[in-house]
Amino acid sequence: MAFKKGQKAGPGRPKGMENKLTTEAREMFIKTLEGQVPNIQQAFYDVLAKSPEKYLDLFAKYAQYFVPKKTETDVKVSEGQSIDINETMRRLRGED
Repeated sequence: MAFKKGQKAGPGRPKGMENKLTTEAREMFIKTLEGQVPNIQQAFYDVLAKSPEKYLDLFAKYAQYFVPKKTETDVKVSEGQSIDINETMRRLRGED
């Protein structure tokens, strides 16, 4: 049904939900990637055999897609001030 002037728009897609095309494309990519696991493993072995340094660099780049990155948080404390680390962590997590 086409939108007509003066009609109220529908609720639309819920926040955070991917559209159908994105979901299908991601599923197709995952299936393709799963079929490439033996080739990827062999490529890693080939790089390792030629250059352990390049292997480590490649592995680090590859791992970033599967291991969450660490984040740093600076906490400033004035001289003589004490802090409760548990309270600070709760505030940083937004659990006020």
